Amino acid sequence: MEVTGCLGRSCLLFQKVWWISKRKEKKVKGIWWIKRDFRISDNQCLATGLDECEELLPFFCWESGILSHHDYSAFHLQAQWQALNELRKSLRVRGCPLLEECGEVIKVLEDLCRRYRFEVLYSHQETGNLVTYDRDLRVAEWCKDRGVRWREFNASSVLRGGNADRRRVKLRQADYRRQKTLSIPSKLKPPSQLPMLGKPWAWNELVNVFAKFNGRSPMPSLQKVSEREAWKTLESFLHHRGQGYSGGISSPNEAFTHGSRLSPHLAWGTMSLRTVFQELDRRILKLKEEKIRGGWLRSLRAFQSRLHWRDHFIQRLEAFPRLEELPLNPAYQDIPYREDHDLLQAWLSGHTGFPMVDACMRCLSETGFLNFRMRAMVVSFACFGLHLSWRFIHPPLAQRFLDYEPGIHLSQLQMQAGVIGFNTLAYTVRKSNFSIRTRTESSFENGFPNYETARRSKLPRSKIILSAVMTRQLFDFPAKRST
Repeated sequence: MEVTGCLGRSCLLFQKVWWISKRKEKKVKGIWWIKRDFRISDNQCLATGLDECEELLPFFCWESGILSHHDYSAFHLQAQWQALNELRKSLRVRGCPLLEECGEVIKVLEDLCRRYRFEVLYSHQETGNLVTYDRDLRVAEWCKDRGVRWREFNASSVLRGGNADRRRVKLRQADYRRQKTLSIPSKLKPPSQLPMLGKPWAWNELVNVFAKFNGRSPMPSLQKVSEREAWKTLESFLHHRGQGYSGGISSPNEAFTHGSRLSPHLAWGTMSLRTVFQELDRRILKLKEEKIRGGWLRSLRAFQSRLHWRDHFIQRLEAFPRLEELPLNPAYQDIPYREDHDLLQAWLSGHTGFPMVDACMRCLSETGFLNFRMRAMVVSFACFGLHLSWRFIHPPLAQRFLDYEPGIHLSQLQMQAGVIGFNTLAYTVRKSNFSIRTRTESSFENGFPNYETARRSKLPRSKIILSAVMTRQLFDFPAKRST
């Protein structure tokens, strides 16, 4: 998407000629607006801005509209704060500052435009919630009024505009996931005259600005989110943990180790999707050349398949931006639900009396992570067991996912709530109990979780929580309803 500030063919032609002449003279000032792309490796905004501009200023805004929205939590604040600090260090080493502001982004851009007159704004295309969707429309209008050229770049294979057939044709012609990654720039182009930058926001300063975060401290039990951690996570998965991916991701305990654990890094942009594909292809080729077996190829191919599904669900939100409010299938618009706050709180806090559900919800609140099968099961239980609306549970559930990606979250939420219309319900409490029992019964003594064994084995806290809460009732569900 590119936004110009002139109307009519003559004005547009004049602006294009002016832009080309400015590029040749290399006198263009640009702003790299950091959204969910906290990285310097394989970053199209950074690479293009450095190529086209004489000066490029990285800029991030703590947007009050986003932080105060009901689906945003301290988990997400911590992830972005960690990622931003790591990015700032990477830029500082290369001699470039980072401008960090707080407020409504339109007002911040207006003020920045007065202090540092820039001609072009670079950012990644975002498929987010309704707040970011409406925000982007206002930014486009602001750029048009101010004569600023806004260049948005795709960070995935999700395509904007056109119908499904046209998108499929475009994807076959140029699939982002298979394009060559961009290298880390060797030299940056900081502004010659810096606007007033101010000091970076400390955690305590940031949480005190927004009442909903008052008194919150960083949670050490959450996975760290930064570009450095993303590369460590990818390396450990491809060379050590990934062998047990196929099958291991079905277990809520084993998924902590054998799952890729890359979802927070992809959600917040500390690593690009095509970087993962490229490194994955390189590893698969190496395994084939060295004729390494032991389940590695099966597991990595399974992971590769799920990476393709990721963009499929985000594309659904891009095509239906009101998915946050409306079911994909309008026939399910008026399904009667109840909005019982007591039941909602019991479900969220893990006090429903259903051990499997409670274990998962308590684990999620502590670690920000659940494997896919358990995510589907807890939603199915909330909608069909407690008769809570998918709209009602959406915000508090989104707050608990460290890897919250609106396109995936809303698509899966509606799918497990049964309002899509073309997917069968696959994950129930009874099925999940049976599946985990048959896969992990060797880890239990007399059919019950052995908490002492888990504690002494120095398992991560998340695994002990899950094991400790699974009481003997877990295996007391009858296979069939008694008659």
